[in-house]
Amino acid sequence: MGIIAHIFVLAYLSMKTITNHAELESAVSVLSAASVLAVDTEFMREKTYYPKLCLLQIAAEIEGTTEVFLIDPLLNNLDLKPLAQLWSDSNIVKVFHSGFQDLQILFDACVAPPRPYFDTQDAAVLIGQSEQVGYAALVSRLLGVKLDKADGFTDWAKRPLSEAQLKYAAEDVTYLLQLYPIIKAELKSLGRQSWLDEEFAHRSSTEALSIDVRTQYRRLKRVSSLKPPQLAIAREVAAWREKEAMRRDIPKRWLLPDETVLEIARRAPENTDAIAELRGVGPSLKRSLHKILAAIEAGKACPQEDWPHLPQRTKFSGDDSAAVELMAAIVRKRAQQNRISSSALAPRALLEDYIAHRSDDCALMQSWRRELIGEELKQLLEGKICLLMKDNCLVIEHLTSEESAAKAPTASPTSAATTPTSKTSTQSTEDAE
Repeated sequence: MGIIAHIFVLAYLSMKTITNHAELESAVSVLSAASVLAVDTEFMREKTYYPKLCLLQIAAEIEGTTEVFLIDPLLNNLDLKPLAQLWSDSNIVKVFHSGFQDLQILFDACVAPPRPYFDTQDAAVLIGQSEQVGYAALVSRLLGVKLDKADGFTDWAKRPLSEAQLKYAAEDVTYLLQLYPIIKAELKSLGRQSWLDEEFAHRSSTEALSIDVRTQYRRLKRVSSLKPPQLAIAREVAAWREKEAMRRDIPKRWLLPDETVLEIARRAPENTDAIAELRGVGPSLKRSLHKILAAIEAGKACPQEDWPHLPQRTKFSGDDSAAVELMAAIVRKRAQQNRISSSALAPRALLEDYIAHRSDDCALMQSWRRELIGEELKQLLEGKICLLMKDNCLVIEHLTSEESAAKAPTASPTSAATTPTSKTSTQSTEDAE
């Protein structure tokens, strides 16, 4: 299959490089007839706040020919906004592989997110592939084609691009276009074609792709060491840093390191001289010290009821921890049976979140996870499921109401869920592994 697919691509591939507005408008017109677009980008981000888009690749099947457009935004400072017409067309699926950064770049460049969005890396997990499988590995496994990835780390900003770079770029979307129908067909055969719809819709939404400067303080390293009034200052200073880094288009940590933002929040300097003395405040900030001071004052003036609070990690009791282990054993068993990695089916964080809140609003009880694993784990915690070992295999038994009542201890509700199965939890985990 892979050899045939490779020959097909070579025989019916039309590749065009787009460098000006007229060519881009023509490409948009051609691509508007497609039902699926395979999309990828080559970018660099080492010295800028915004990723520098160096090349945009789009492939589509048009009248029996695989059309590949290599759009060069650097050569003539090409405005990519005409692509918004394609991105907003709900009849054209946009296919990416590990595409979140691509989404962000194209949203910034075109002021419109590509939707509907489909990601082959995420979808591949649901058909039995490993989590975060690479593009080359997925092409090899599903198409039987071995890609040469030697040009992946070249300087994409340098012009002219070499023939090897153009070939590499074209292959990134040519085979992506072929992966999509294979993965979709397998998802359909497994009854999983809609499982990721909600997640893909959210990920490609304007809300998800817009940067909220007021929440950037949460991303500071060791921010949990700050007290609420200090967090109020950190929120204001981090928001100023984000906006200033955007304006200057430089990495925000070049402007003001995380450690310095934390130190400002702890000390709450009262004048610009005190700010200038702090480690990490460089000469480039000399004209901005009064703005940093204004951010500090805004944080100090924040009313107590508006102080930010970070989510607190739940401290589990021994019984709660045992319950998580029992849940994990079932997750591993069901993941194996359904050809899904256990970390994709229900990562430990989701199990702990459900143990802490026991709410149907938890992620574990949403969408496809509820159907595949959530309800069963809920029954485990209600004492309606028993785990045991038979012939070296983990067995999950659903109890009748009478059996459940008979096994229930007279202690707390938490222990009712874990006590009947605590003796087999270690064996179950070993078996599932």
